[in-house]
Amino acid sequence: MHQQFSISAEESKRAKWPHEIFLINLVFNHIFVFVATTAVVGTLPLLPALVPVISFSIIGYIIFKARQVAASDETWFVKSHWRIGARHNRIFMLLLAATCLVSGGGLWLSRMLGWARIQTIALIGGVGLLPFMVSLLVLIVLGNDAVFQARTGKLPKRLVEQNPGPQPAADQ
Repeated sequence: MHQQFSISAEESKRAKWPHEIFLINLVFNHIFVFVATTAVVGTLPLLPALVPVISFSIIGYIIFKARQVAASDETWFVKSHWRIGARHNRIFMLLLAATCLVSGGGLWLSRMLGWARIQTIALIGGVGLLPFMVSLLVLIVLGNDAVFQARTGKLPKRLVEQNPGPQPAADQ
């Protein structure tokens, strides 16, 4: 399932970076900042929109940086982890865009139909935010696993087969 590589501590640190940024976005921005901004939604109704703006900025940075790292003289192991990080961020970007569309569409639909606030919250929460939060938890687990792999010098076997590099230290 994974292949082990012999890497330095510095290389491990550089390989963990895309996953750590990804986790900061997921945990800090999408959980803590979201809860804080929705707590004041009555006073500042557009403040929760800050969460996807910050998130898309972080996602864009990781994808842009992954392209830079791919074109640099960085080690194959670090490039591979940036590739994994960019893939996780692309998946998350699609999920976030779909959630924004469902939430925005739900708000628009509820206003057009004249629904009450409770019905609107149920629609947006049940159809848009609940699946998003479940997917968010899955991505947090994947991100933590990727940090562990970077720290221990591992890469998924499938990635190594698709993008061969140096020979692994030992198969696991």
